[in-house]
Amino acid sequence: MMGLGVLNDKNLPHVPGTVLLNDEAANEEQILAGLKHAKGRDSHIVLSPQPSDDPNDPLNWPLWKKELIVAILCLGSMLNAGTNGPFLNASYFVIAQEVKKPLTTVVLVSGYNLLAAGIIGPFVCALSRKYGKRPCFLLSTLFDIIGTAIGESKISYEYLLAARVIQGFSTSAFESLIVASIGDMYFVHQRGLRIAVINFILNSASSLASIICGQVFADLGWLWLFHMFQIFLVFQFILMFLFCPETTYLRDARYETDVVVDEKLEELAKIEERHRVEEVAEREVIPKKKTFVQELAVWNGTYADDNILKYLVGPFITLLNPAACYAVITSGLLNSWYVGSAIILSGIFSGPPWHFGPSQIGYLGAGPFIGGMIGSIAVAWASDPVIKYMCKRNQGVYEPEFRLVFMGAAGVIGGIGMFLFGYTMAIGANAILCAFLQGVMMVGVLIGIFATLSYGLDAFRNQSNEIFIMNMLFKNFMFYGLSNFANNWVADKGPEQIMYVFGGTTIFLSLLAAPVYIFGKRLRSWWSRHDLFVVLKMETKGPKLEVA
Repeated sequence: MMGLGVLNDKNLPHVPGTVLLNDEAANEEQILAGLKHAKGRDSHIVLSPQPSDDPNDPLNWPLWKKELIVAILCLGSMLNAGTNGPFLNASYFVIAQEVKKPLTTVVLVSGYNLLAAGIIGPFVCALSRKYGKRPCFLLSTLFDIIGTAIGESKISYEYLLAARVIQGFSTSAFESLIVASIGDMYFVHQRGLRIAVINFILNSASSLASIICGQVFADLGWLWLFHMFQIFLVFQFILMFLFCPETTYLRDARYETDVVVDEKLEELAKIEERHRVEEVAEREVIPKKKTFVQELAVWNGTYADDNILKYLVGPFITLLNPAACYAVITSGLLNSWYVGSAIILSGIFSGPPWHFGPSQIGYLGAGPFIGGMIGSIAVAWASDPVIKYMCKRNQGVYEPEFRLVFMGAAGVIGGIGMFLFGYTMAIGANAILCAFLQGVMMVGVLIGIFATLSYGLDAFRNQSNEIFIMNMLFKNFMFYGLSNFANNWVADKGPEQIMYVFGGTTIFLSLLAAPVYIFGKRLRSWWSRHDLFVVLKMETKGPKLEVA
């Protein structure tokens, strides 16, 4: 038994994902002094992964450049994912009247949007594995621009349906690859804050989108909703083209200290020391830093030599990994339960006793938006400090399972919020109270999604593309299903039953985190010894360092 409840593994000397993060707490400062460390008050933190000597290695980019890339990609996520999904949430009832279609039929146009997002997922994964993330991001925003152009052309159910399907093809990359990009650019001890921000953008920002879109629809109408969205999409595309270079990088295998089976830190320290003292002539093999114009290249070559069709099955293979499957299913269901609660708002609050219009229904999004902000601030403030504290208590060793400690709060807060939200809607309570309780629900949802996504990234970073694509695919098919039957469920049984189901499964998933936490290291060991990505030769890895 290791410290803090994570069971040790007896099959491997080093389990991928486990990292010696604090050499001071491990009492190995002298042995590992040759490795690269963080700076300032984190100078005792061993950087993981270790950055190479290449100035084009994303780990070596200046912090301002990384943060700029994340900010632009977050804007893309806010538009292509955070706004795209709930784009019409507050307006379904009025649109149904305009096009003379049943409410469920109109809600389904966004269901097809989500279905398109799910279908395109494996193709985005395969293309990103083969050609990198930059072309996938650029192509995704182009899909949204084209779909929006169709939507702003004419007030018609057929045009709306075509627009929503094509817009759906833009969502996948910005819901999944953006999280994998954090693993490309940031070290283990820096990831928590950035994932918390992305989590907030992808989930809570959609509530803000409902408020804004509902108001625009009510004041300016259908076409101007699409016109204004188009302006922001084009602006984001230009920023991304200019300032978001490719983050995929094939680093020397031994530098990847958070994913290798044989860590060999002392050997790596010797290599680093040799690099520091070797002659200038021998150092000329280091590539030159790319210019701004060179970084504008849409395509930077291939990162994998195998047939691209093989990589289409990658996301589905991750479901055979028990720990990764838990992260995918849990984060996907929690996200689905929030989206499900948003889908039913228009049908419930447009009727008695509220009789709200689109703008009023949109304002209900203030509850989950504020709740999501509180949840995101909480994990952003607490995540990395908690991890550093647990690492210190664990003799300097970091286990990805430490991220799952937040699932307890997710279950309690999220479950209670869902139960009470369903009950207050059923009795026709004050709309402000209903919005507040949906906000409480959102606090728990955001904490749970953060815990499972960050766990998936730290435990299996080398397969993060596939894990987050599978997460996106799963939840978007769930969204489609909910858009197909959630409103009918509410019409037949009332809003309390559906929310009670959501709350019960949330509590169950939070309890399931306990065995994953305890046995997680053994699960990681089992997967590394039976990794189908290795068996099928689907890895992407850099060259091997030679030891002098």
